[in-house]
Amino acid sequence: MRSAIVGRGLAAFVLSAAGLAYVQFASPHLVDPDGYYHLRMAALVREHGVPVAFPWLPLTILDPAHFTDHHLLLHVFQAPFTLLGDQALAGKLAAVTFAALAFTTFVLVLTWHGVRYPFLWLALLFASASPFLFRMSMARGQSLSVALQLLTFHVLMRRSAVGVAIVSAVFVWTYNAFPILLPLVAIGIVSHAVTRGRVEYSLALGAAAGVAFALVVNPYFPNDVRFLWNHIAPKIFVADYATSVGTEWLPYSSWALVTLLPGALAAYLLALALSDRAEWRRDTDRLFWALTATLFFVLLLKSRRFVEYFPPAAVLALAFTLKEPLARLDLRRLTRSEGRLALAVFAGLAFATLLLVTVTAAREEVRGQPSTARYQRGARWLAAHTPAGSLVFHTDWDDFPPLFFHNVHNTYVAGLDPDFLRLRDPRRYDRWVAVTRGQVADPGPVIAEEFGAAYAFTDDEHTEFIANADRSPRMERAYVDDDVVIYRIRTP
Repeated sequence: MRSAIVGRGLAAFVLSAAGLAYVQFASPHLVDPDGYYHLRMAALVREHGVPVAFPWLPLTILDPAHFTDHHLLLHVFQAPFTLLGDQALAGKLAAVTFAALAFTTFVLVLTWHGVRYPFLWLALLFASASPFLFRMSMARGQSLSVALQLLTFHVLMRRSAVGVAIVSAVFVWTYNAFPILLPLVAIGIVSHAVTRGRVEYSLALGAAAGVAFALVVNPYFPNDVRFLWNHIAPKIFVADYATSVGTEWLPYSSWALVTLLPGALAAYLLALALSDRAEWRRDTDRLFWALTATLFFVLLLKSRRFVEYFPPAAVLALAFTLKEPLARLDLRRLTRSEGRLALAVFAGLAFATLLLVTVTAAREEVRGQPSTARYQRGARWLAAHTPAGSLVFHTDWDDFPPLFFHNVHNTYVAGLDPDFLRLRDPRRYDRWVAVTRGQVADPGPVIAEEFGAAYAFTDDEHTEFIANADRSPRMERAYVDDDVVIYRIRTP
């Protein structure tokens, strides 16, 4: 039995890796800007070990005295890939590997819990939503997060408090989205209470112990605790963010939900339609995934980044809903009935079409990512022509990851989240926004005196800033290419 499970796991990994690589290598460039940050951090972990000294965002809450690596194990796991000379290739291979591990865990969870045809459900997961496949292609932590959530379900259903504690600790060290464990544990406890009539308090204690242990036994303690509050709480509890965050925290439109997630939505709605309260009261696994899929659907309505969690939960909700009917299914009888066979063929063709459309859409989104080398020449010019550690004023907070990827010689104004600058110094943040949006007619003195920067970096899209900079008596163009402009700030 164990060898059969290992074989199934290996098959799932190979198939998943092949499908994910087909999506990933639609482009030679890294998917999503944050991947640049993670790859550079992984290289620093490989070169220097942990903790990593981090001087690169001195004006933010991630200054050298308060920095925490909130993706510590992700960077440890990515570190071996950075031995490759091509760092973009390293990031893409790491992304494929970790996503394939998540998909393999998906298959193993179905196998461990007795659901038939796990590879059919794997195919449905691939067909569930193109944004899901796109986010699984990022060199970020969401793939490992999905795998850890699946393992959380497994240990919850086994009522293993020790298992919950171990998974919780690993989650904390891996990815700062670990608070998602708390509602999952609560759902697990509720599911056991409803179906078994017993409240498993030990599971909550296990989660609390694992989280507390990982936060305290951490090379960045207590900065990790402080950072957790600053980074996560506003995204959960504040309806209108004080800063302009990335689009991943904004909701999808209703039309986008329907057109981008047809497989996931169909699986979720079908799971609800085929269930009733009596069935949920007797089946712990089924109740857990019905509640979890509903939780992630509600969160998806608030923020599109939960598209990485809703599709697998929706597919699992349907898989466990159909667990008993599939156990009774006799494929030989199905093929003897021409009517049923025709229906099965039609359903198979419809599913194949959905799979093709979803994978193709994900490949197109990957293909549309900007070149990894877009900022390379400008970043390397800065490294060659400025003092080590000197601050560069840049006009977008999401310029930081590619700049950091290509140039650790300089330090930068803002990065990873604009809120990190605002939380450290609200007035400076407001001035940075005003300058970068072209609201300051003469930006040179502000950049030099209020930020202490002798160079300003901008892409060619900040036309109002460029116009003001070109008119400023204290600013001169020092470097220009097809993508960026770098200004030198003259002394008065």
